[in-house]
Amino acid sequence: MIERFLRPWLGGIFLENELTTSSRMMEFVFRMFAEGEAAVPARGMQAIPDQLAAGLPAGAVRLGERVAALEGHGVRLASGEHVCARDVVVATDGAAAARLLPEIVAPKWRATTTVYFAAERSPVNEGTLVLNGTGRGRVNHLAVMSDVAPTYSPDGRALIAVSLVGDVRESDAELMARVRAELAEWLGADVNHWQWLKAIRVPQALPVRTPLVREEARPLRDGVWVCGDHRDTASIQGAMRSGREVAEAIILRG
Repeated sequence: MIERFLRPWLGGIFLENELTTSSRMMEFVFRMFAEGEAAVPARGMQAIPDQLAAGLPAGAVRLGERVAALEGHGVRLASGEHVCARDVVVATDGAAAARLLPEIVAPKWRATTTVYFAAERSPVNEGTLVLNGTGRGRVNHLAVMSDVAPTYSPDGRALIAVSLVGDVRESDAELMARVRAELAEWLGADVNHWQWLKAIRVPQALPVRTPLVREEARPLRDGVWVCGDHRDTASIQGAMRSGREVAEAIILRG
């Protein structure tokens, strides 16, 4: 049970197969799966920030601006402009927060790589996570995203996402050959006819949170707040909850 199911399943969530992640994080993940179904936004993950931004007044969001430093009551942009604010919320990943604030310790990171293929038909025909229960090879799991959300395929073919845990150093050609060889053992020779689309490597995919301690929503210094998944559970849920709690604390302070 541990080796054939829990290790590849939780390893794909925690991005580490040794299962050294805090048991508190495992309890959180287990509760989330028990309370509701796993899903993806029909219009892609970008739909989440788009939905959040939709309720803001026009001009409230400025894109493509890099913050160079926090100065007084506000921030200095890379362009040299100073933006004044009573409260500044540093809502970035842990590494970016550490560059702006010496009080923050930059987290260590866990990496992942996802390889995408297109196929004429789905190898599973259902929204199922296919785990590597053998303990051999580099592929941790695969999912046919178009079986979960048909809108992910613009031409009706199957969109297959293959996940590898950790830092993958091989070139795309080497990676494609390795993944095809492994998946051929799982699913047969049809794998060799899949169209390679892209390999997305994310070296800073999840901050390491061991032990897992949730940071209280309070100012780091006068008028400066920090939120993100490096302050809560290392997850989208943790990032959103951390941001909401900081926003509520600022509103309550008045």
